[in-house]
Amino acid sequence: MSKSNQPTGPGFPVPEPYPFASAPKYPNKINSEPLPQPANAVTHACMGLNHCKGQDVFGISGPSGDDPNACAGQGYCSTARDHTCHVQNDCKGQGGCGLYGTEKEVDKPGQNGCRSLGSCATPINAERFITVGEHKGTSVWHRARQVFLEQEWPKLCVQDPSLDPNQLPPVGGEQGGELFADGPSYLWISDDNSDRDAMTACGASGMSGAGGCS
Repeated sequence: MSKSNQPTGPGFPVPEPYPFASAPKYPNKINSEPLPQPANAVTHACMGLNHCKGQDVFGISGPSGDDPNACAGQGYCSTARDHTCHVQNDCKGQGGCGLYGTEKEVDKPGQNGCRSLGSCATPINAERFITVGEHKGTSVWHRARQVFLEQEWPKLCVQDPSLDPNQLPPVGGEQGGELFADGPSYLWISDDNSDRDAMTACGASGMSGAGGCS
């Protein structure tokens, strides 16, 4: 495709060199079951919100088949079945928002109490921003990590004294931390801008983000 005809949606044009070339490839798992997870794993909405080692989008085997994430708060993206919009989540803890939902709902992304109470699509791509309330105009993913640090992390640190109660670990370790300092970019989720028509990001740059909300 020539540059003059290149689309101008989120992530276009693809930067060269591609910034996520060294990162694990995001699995094309929209509407599919999560990969095998640790026993009693708690479903979560996005990157860095996991409750234990080996709990993330790549499951207990990790992205290379033998390297699961090392601890809570370090996992790559959601474990629950991805969904595209407000109230379409299958379970507790699977909802991240920005555009749709009440002020109370969008203030606590990833903390919904049950099925159908989640606000907007998962995963929470880095371009997503909050559109109402005290945190209006700020990153949904950063807010989700803040809420996780405040509400879930202290309990996890009691269970595992090796964790730092004041600091979440970088997502994906030190290398991943720099790449994903603002969460999972649409460019990474979309696999170098391949078509992901089921991946929606309401309340993202351009408002409809990765394809609008339906």
